[in-house]
Amino acid sequence: MAQRLLIGLGAAALITAATGVLAPAAFAKDLADGVSCTGSTCRNDTDDAYRVRIRVSCQRFIDGYDSSVWVAAHSTARVPANCPGHWEQGPRRMDPPQMKPDGTWSSPSWEDGPDEFKPGFVTDIEYLSATVDNNRPAPAPSGSGS
Repeated sequence: MAQRLLIGLGAAALITAATGVLAPAAFAKDLADGVSCTGSTCRNDTDDAYRVRIRVSCQRFIDGYDSSVWVAAHSTARVPANCPGHWEQGPRRMDPPQMKPDGTWSSPSWEDGPDEFKPGFVTDIEYLSATVDNNRPAPAPSGSGS
């Protein structure tokens, strides 16, 4: 019984490794002394603000894109990684053939279902570099400005 369990677990491990079902472990990447990023956040434990360059890979988006995130001194920032969605043609449906009054059958016709929007998914965030940047542009004003 134990041997079957070990063989089963071994096979499951091989299948999982081959298909890449498990995500790689998320380890913090140190970009500069006191600046590290992991998952979708960056942490800055220094007295300077840093600009962190990132490369975002998206499902179904061949090249991905590069962007930057500013991390203020002694703070944590969320990485703005978003991927575009796309439209897919809805499922096709075939109408059943109908018998005509003369005994012959009509040709079935195809009908396209409604298009469906599929959201985009981030598959990877690569942290490229961190540079001291204390001159971050001021954020755009928000609110009504009364």
